[in-house]
Amino acid sequence: MRILAAVLLLALAGLGARAGDAALPPMAGIGAAQAGERAALFAELKAAKTEPDARAIEDKIWAFWRGLADAQSRELLEQSRAAQLRFDYDEALIYMKALVKHQPQFAEGWNQLGYVYFLGGRYDESLAVIKRAIEIEPMHYAALAGWGIILWLQGKETEMQAPLKRALAINPWLKERNLIKDPTLLP
Repeated sequence: MRILAAVLLLALAGLGARAGDAALPPMAGIGAAQAGERAALFAELKAAKTEPDARAIEDKIWAFWRGLADAQSRELLEQSRAAQLRFDYDEALIYMKALVKHQPQFAEGWNQLGYVYFLGGRYDESLAVIKRAIEIEPMHYAALAGWGIILWLQGKETEMQAPLKRALAINPWLKERNLIKDPTLLP
C-alpha cells in the first residue's frame, strides 16, 4: 500500500508541471527545501539578461553549494586552501581526501579535490573526481567546464565540446564559453 501511495504522489507531482518545464536533475543528499532553493537559483541563472546579473547569481549558487558543507568539511576546505596558497598540493590533497571521506555527498568537496589534482597537473585523477562531483550535482557547471578544460589541455578538442556544451546549457553566461566551437550556442 505504501508503494502505491508513493507512486501516486510522484504521478501527481508530475501533473503540476507545465508543458515545456524542464525539471532539474536531482542533486544527491539534499532535502526538499534545499531542492526548491536550488531550482530557483538555476531558473534565475537561466533567465539572467546581463553578464553582471549572471555573475551575481553564480555567487549565490556557489554560496548554496558551499553551504552544504558541515563544520568539519569547512575546516578541511580552509586548510586545503591554505596549503594551495603555499603551492603545497600534496598537503592540500590530504585535506581534500579527508573531506570527501568525511562528507561523501558534498559535491563541492569532490569538485575542489578535482581542482587540487588539476593544480598539481594530475589531469586523469582530476577528471575522475570531477565526474563524481557531477554525479552528485548534475548542474555543477563549473565541474563540467573543468572537465572540458582538462580535455582541451590534453589536446582533445573534439571531446571537450560535450562537457562544455552541457555546462553552457546550464549557465549561458559561462566564463569558458569562448572555448565552445558553435557560436550559435552563446547568449
